[in-house]
Amino acid sequence: MYGAMINAVLIILGTTIGMVVGKFLKEELQNQLVIAMGLCVIYIGIDGMLEMSSALNMLLSMSIGTLIGNIIDLDAMIVRLGDKIQQKFSSSSPIASGFVNASLLFCVGGMAIVGSIQDGLISDYSILLMKGIIDAVSAIVLAAKYGLGVYFSAVFVLIYEGLLSILALVISPILTNECIVQLSAVGSIVLLAVGLNMLNVIKVKPMNMVPAIILSAILIILFSI
Repeated sequence: MYGAMINAVLIILGTTIGMVVGKFLKEELQNQLVIAMGLCVIYIGIDGMLEMSSALNMLLSMSIGTLIGNIIDLDAMIVRLGDKIQQKFSSSSPIASGFVNASLLFCVGGMAIVGSIQDGLISDYSILLMKGIIDAVSAIVLAAKYGLGVYFSAVFVLIYEGLLSILALVISPILTNECIVQLSAVGSIVLLAVGLNMLNVIKVKPMNMVPAIILSAILIILFSI
């Protein structure tokens, strides 16, 4: 849990800096920074995909997981949550957009998954510390563009990574290195979709792909049995 808490604190720090300096950043510069971050996210996504251990697992988990995610419509659930938060504050900032985009960026990907698992299994939060520094820089840019909503993503990160760490303890007897590698690879594919969305190259709902990450580990366990 220490890693998740450190990550959340760094996001809050980055968001605060972004809220302060954001008014000094012109909209054009903000857009350029978002594009720059989008390119970095795409690179991280592609780099993580190369670690994939099973293409068949990827195809099955992405297709079935995305289908499940769209049926449940996780994206709409988070947007509604963001809208409820927005209604509680008299702000012109797009809180829902900031919350959704920041939560996706901070929670989906190899570093969040592997870092949380490592923190839960052997109490080593070094990966989440590095991720927190990256998230803090991203939060500065996101807060400058989206405003207050980025703060609430810190809570989402704390819950998400904290639950992953606890889950790692519970399922540690059946969690193999192959599971971790495949989880990271599929998560990186979803992260790639986030980056392409940031660049307005595609219009998808990456949050609805998130079930594929969990499904990839389940399929590896089932196939091994």
